[in-house]
Amino acid sequence: MLFESISYQDQLPFELSFLNVAEESKHCHQEIEILLVLRGVTHYQIYHTDYELNPGDLIIADAEDLHQIHDSSEDILLLAIHVDTGGFEHLYPDIRYMFFVCEECMEGPSANKQLLQSKLALLKHAIARLAYDYMRENKDRSLLMSEINELISILVHHFQGFFMEDYQYKISQEDMSPDDLQRLCRITRFIMLHYDQKITLDDVSKMEHLSSFYLSHLIKENLGFNFQNFVNVIRLEFAEKRLVFTNDTLTRISQDCGFSSLNYFNKCFSAWYGKTPAQYRKAYIPKERCLQNPFTQEEALALLTPYLNVSTGETQLPKNVSWVLDFNGEGFWDFWETRAPRILLESVEDILALSTCVAVLGRLRPSCFVLSETLAGLQETLFPILETVIGPLNVPLLVKPIPCSRESRTSDLISVFRQVLEQSPLSLRLLRKSNALFTKNGLETPLYQALCFFSDFEKPQVRISENLVLVKDEHVMATLFFNEEPVPLNICLSAESLPKDAQILCREIEASQCGRRALEELGQPEQLSPLLKKRIHQSLYGSMNFSILKEDLNLTVQPNSILILEIYR
Repeated sequence: MLFESISYQDQLPFELSFLNVAEESKHCHQEIEILLVLRGVTHYQIYHTDYELNPGDLIIADAEDLHQIHDSSEDILLLAIHVDTGGFEHLYPDIRYMFFVCEECMEGPSANKQLLQSKLALLKHAIARLAYDYMRENKDRSLLMSEINELISILVHHFQGFFMEDYQYKISQEDMSPDDLQRLCRITRFIMLHYDQKITLDDVSKMEHLSSFYLSHLIKENLGFNFQNFVNVIRLEFAEKRLVFTNDTLTRISQDCGFSSLNYFNKCFSAWYGKTPAQYRKAYIPKERCLQNPFTQEEALALLTPYLNVSTGETQLPKNVSWVLDFNGEGFWDFWETRAPRILLESVEDILALSTCVAVLGRLRPSCFVLSETLAGLQETLFPILETVIGPLNVPLLVKPIPCSRESRTSDLISVFRQVLEQSPLSLRLLRKSNALFTKNGLETPLYQALCFFSDFEKPQVRISENLVLVKDEHVMATLFFNEEPVPLNICLSAESLPKDAQILCREIEASQCGRRALEELGQPEQLSPLLKKRIHQSLYGSMNFSILKEDLNLTVQPNSILILEIYR
């Protein structure tokens, strides 16, 4: 299938222009299209749904959506932005398969109207600011990259998801959880890649490791229709493009788009489009693009002014920061020289648990194990046992009163990282509720997570600067960035000071993500199966994205999260 080609300037992953289109043929392109009506009235059709747009209305056609502007008034003036999703896959790997819906021209749930208006004000402000800076004679590429990154972040976090009602896409009735959004995105991707094959609810349930009943309920509750309708909608969209762009027979289109028969294809198409595929094809007449009254750039920019001055209410804009990472400067210190933990053994329970966790404790390079005063009277009995257990680690076993390190104010991961970086020496418990490395169920605590980050480096050298921590050894450079702001942070990372074509691993972790939270969600069980424990451990380390550093890197860090960036030379 041929896609309309979009031209980009200055190696930017988006294109922005003002339009006065009266009519055009149905078409599609691989970019997301964002359309804001500045003046006049027009109609915008996305697949079978036709929207009447008035001044101030905003609408989005997702990547590869079939769409068309038609029946515009003589004074029509539009702002159009085309976004190359490939430029943001390092941040949002499935962005190409996300549904973005912000059609305020469609009546949505009244309970969400105030929140929707606040989010739309935020989005329009970001669009207007981007347009002003894009139209400058001398473009500031770094600024534009920061602004488009912010705009995409707003779309992903505020306008992803939809609800189907009366055969029309509408803004989601309520915000879905990030986990459900990711799950539905994966399901959409699977359907779009396999729409021409037989797809069952069982297939997708197995892929997601969920029961068919749960998945069916999830789709119905969040999207407004059942699983089979979801599959059929995607198949119909592919079929409609074939009706418009090819002369293929209806039988061929039906088979290629995964319908079980031509009759079933006709039935599904008629339900959604109000006409049969044959009637649709006969009624469609391609049109030459034609324009309405001319305009000046100054006129267009003037119409954007209200969106620059509008208040965004309680919804706050992301902040923008720029990094130039200096791994060659002074001020680095040897992490393990001052932060190798002293592990306190305070009960018989600790002694019994030590044999099961001594192997993983070796990762933390402990400086010594310390018997508490309570256990000192049993040292003659315990020493031979302990020396056998901890002997492979080649660290001393001491008997003397050593207080536990000062506990961080909260148990979130940011506070714990700060505790590990700021306190020396570190004296930590093995198994307890506070300042311990493991829970009684054997789950890793935030303290263990934080120390494990540094244990992955052979000889980590560290430098701290406010919310940014630099770590390096002979082979790897890394950054830890703590976002303690209430809004997302857009980061532009300069490639100038980093090795050319370096391999990049990017990982983001919620500060509240820890074993204790998992236990709370599971109802504080006394015991965990080995596989469930393994899954909880895997969930603690965040999602990972990989890339090669070719140019400045643009990243978004969510509120109360930690961004870990590893750079392999």
